[in-house]
Amino acid sequence: MEVHASETALVFPSRPPFEHDHVLPLSHLDADRNLRVAFRYVRAYTSTAASNHPSDPFRVISAALSDALVYYYPFTGSLRRRSDDRLELFCAAGKGVPFVLAAVDCTLESVNYLDEPDRNFVEQLVPDPGAEEGLATPFVLQLTVFACGGYCLGASIHHAMCDGLGATQFFNAVAELARGGSRVSVEPVWERSSLLGPREPPRVEVPFEEVLHFEKGSSPYGESNEAVVRDCFHVRDECLDRYKALLLEKSGVSFTTFEALGAFLWRARVTKEARICYGEFRSDPVYFL
Repeated sequence: MEVHASETALVFPSRPPFEHDHVLPLSHLDADRNLRVAFRYVRAYTSTAASNHPSDPFRVISAALSDALVYYYPFTGSLRRRSDDRLELFCAAGKGVPFVLAAVDCTLESVNYLDEPDRNFVEQLVPDPGAEEGLATPFVLQLTVFACGGYCLGASIHHAMCDGLGATQFFNAVAELARGGSRVSVEPVWERSSLLGPREPPRVEVPFEEVLHFEKGSSPYGESNEAVVRDCFHVRDECLDRYKALLLEKSGVSFTTFEALGAFLWRARVTKEARICYGEFRSDPVYFL
């Protein structure tokens, strides 16, 4: 199965969100070299429109995206390197978000609604910009329409822009506007340097022992003599339910699937790196992207 892209449109904010070009600073956390990578994901939607009233998802999503970009205009900006190699976000008038329209000659049902999908097929459903392209256009969308009328929405977002929770907030805003809302219920705030900046003066109040580190000048996603493999891992719902139930029993806190699975992967990485640092074992590194 091959996905065929028919056009790429630039979606602009429906009204000018600012008057003058400007730079938005990133926080110390955003400058982490571990975050100099795009995260990519895809969501599938079945067709619910009546056959005599077909909807055009590309038109509907483009219009809602245009309205959402008035509030989330930083997604139209470009990341650039400063003289100290930190990143900053440059926002200029007349910029938009690339939106790719594609189609595939199969039904969502035939690919099991992307449950346990073929990896090569899924790669065609999500934009995959290169390193430099990902800085110039840190947010790219792709809409792929299936023969059944269903579609999937793939996204590539540079991690310095936001995390998974922030991206979800943005797409919730787009969905809110697509359903007829006049404005977003939660407006974003860009105060990263003040909200996430280091304390002045700095204070260390708890013992800290570094377990994740890289040699000066190295990059976690650069060229390496060791192979880095991208793969898909299917996690069944029943496994997640048991894991979240265990967390609730042990902590008394109810976690979302994203929080629970993210913590599980992070703990696995930190534990592995810590053992490597202290010489307990040596094996090939694992990067969770």
